[in-house]
This record gives sequence, structure tokens and C-alpha cells, in this order.
Amino acid sequence: MAISTLIVDDTVTYRKILSEAAASFPELSVAGTAPNGGIALKKMAQTPVQLVLLDIHMPGMDGVETLEHIRRDFPGAFVVMVSGISTRGADTTIRALQLGALDFIRKPEGASPEENFKHLVDDLRPLVRLVETRIKMVAAGGGATSRPVAPALPKVKLPEKKQSVVPTRFGVIALGVSTGGPEALTRLLPCLPADLPLPVVLVQHMPPLFTKSLADSLAKKSALKVVEAAEGEPLCRGTVYIAPGGRHMIVRQGSDGPAVGLNDGPPENSCRPSVDVLFRSVASAFGSQGILAVVLTGMGSDGCAGVRACKRASCLCITQNEQSCVVYGMPRAVDEAGLSDLSLPLDDIAGEIVRRVRW
Repeated sequence: MAISTLIVDDTVTYRKILSEAAASFPELSVAGTAPNGGIALKKMAQTPVQLVLLDIHMPGMDGVETLEHIRRDFPGAFVVMVSGISTRGADTTIRALQLGALDFIRKPEGASPEENFKHLVDDLRPLVRLVETRIKMVAAGGGATSRPVAPALPKVKLPEKKQSVVPTRFGVIALGVSTGGPEALTRLLPCLPADLPLPVVLVQHMPPLFTKSLADSLAKKSALKVVEAAEGEPLCRGTVYIAPGGRHMIVRQGSDGPAVGLNDGPPENSCRPSVDVLFRSVASAFGSQGILAVVLTGMGSDGCAGVRACKRASCLCITQNEQSCVVYGMPRAVDEAGLSDLSLPLDDIAGEIVRRVRW
């Protein structure tokens, strides 16, 4: 049965465009549209809805307030935010993701309607697969709280972990995350103390503009300093450096110590920034000092090759466990490669980090 979908946007034009984009997927069935949050909630009370495409900025009840009502009153519905490309839109989108929206898509602003429509469909495609997988799990008896598993990776027998020396001292914490990341980071980073003795370098898969909003939001919630990384910026203890959206971030070891490098190299794993790119550079810059690698929720396998490079140097790897992931894709790839030393619930990871890096 097709996934019942509600389109919520205050403009007639975008309700039509989003409806046509959703209707292009045989997996989706457009159950209706609504011009604002209040009407959307009334329609959801009348007709079961499994997926909501929700505009961020609407008069009256905006997207974030509507999301809060949906999360409370219709917890089984998945919500994908539809965001404009602006600082205001980015800030509000980050807040929605931190509140539990599954993900977001951007309203394209190209000159060609055909190209804009194609962008919308391409952005929706992986999210449709994700929601479909989650619904099938529930139908199979997974329960309402089950988390979706990335469909691209089949179940295989986990390999035995290779015996390797786990470092007891570290020079850096390297962290990779994707879908579900803003919510996960909001739960993880505020639990780390201001006197954390290491720098943290972090890739969150996200387009330009949104990573600055994410850094600013996390900085307000955390004792650590959290910044969007800049070219040549020295790495300092107690600071989290988030890779700018649309650019690869690396770490260089220079005469004055480690520093951030940014580049526009080709995407890896269809991602820029890429976790693998960051982790390989960390392996080169910090391999002799010890690396604490952390891989959190996300689709795909970005980060697996990077952890392998870190392991060839000196690395302890923590992965987020399946039960606490929004998408058990990136951690699963590391787990199934036998590269994870600890697979932990999200809320246990900060305490483990602190225990490992304090000596």
C-alpha cells in the first residue's frame, strides 16, 4: 500500500509542485494538502497520514510549531521539512531537525521549472526509500519505536574483530554523522565538559549555510566552543570544528601545530564534506598521538574507509548502536567491517568519551 502523504505549504504554487513531485513516486499517495499548520493538524486528525512534507515558514502556526504538535499527537508520522535557502530558513530548519524531523529538502531556486522539479524528486528519493523501509519494519512487527535500517546494506555475519592495540592516549576526536545528526549532536555535545582536553573535528552531511546555523545552535547549548571551521584555523582543545557545508575539511599538521584545511575536491560517497576525507587526514596528522573516532547515525557507508585508515595508525572507534540510530547505515558499515571497538547507545557515548580522554 502506498505511503499516505500530506503536503503543507502556504503557497498554492509549491503545494502543487510538491504534490506533483510526491505523486511521481509509486510508493507515495498524496492524501491531501494544507496551507498552514492548523489545517494540517485537523486533516491529520481526520485521515491517517504517514509522511508530512512541511514548509518551514507559514503564517500563523509555522513549521516548527506544527512539528511539535505532530511529534506529540501523531508520533508515528514522519516529517520532512521543506526549507528555503536563507539564513532564517537554515536556522529554523536546524531547530526542526533537533526536535526530531527526519530530514529536510530545500526549495530549489533555479531558472528552469523542469530543473527545479528534478532537484526536488532527486532530494526526495532517498527519504522515500527510508520511510518505506521504516514502515515495512513496523508492519513486520518491529514496533513503533523501531529505527530504520539503511536498505543498501544487506544483513551479513559480522566478522571477528581483528586484534589491534587500542590507544589509551589521544590527540583528537574525529566524528562523522549524517541523517539524524542534528538531533544526535544536540544530545551528545552538551554532555561533554568545557575542559575537554582535545579538539573535536566533525563532518555532518549538510549543504552550505546550514552548517553555520548548526554550529551556532550547538554553541548555545554546549559548554564547548562550537564553530563552523575556517581555512587555516588552528585546532584548540575544547573546541568543536564543523566542516562547512559543500566543502571537504581536512587536518594539516604544520610547524605551528594542527590546523584546518578546506578544499573543493570531488565528492566521496556522493558527499562533500565527506567523513572519509576528514578521517584519512586525521590518520595522517594524528596517527602517532592516538585518534578517538566516533561514527553516528546516517545513511550510506561514509566513514568506514576513513576509520580503516585511522585503525592502520592508532585508533579507538565508537559507533552508535542500531537501536538508538535514526538510520543505522554509517555505523553499520563500520560494525560489519569489524572496525568498531564499542557499539553504544547514543546517550552513553559522551560519558565513554570523557572516560577515555581524561588521564
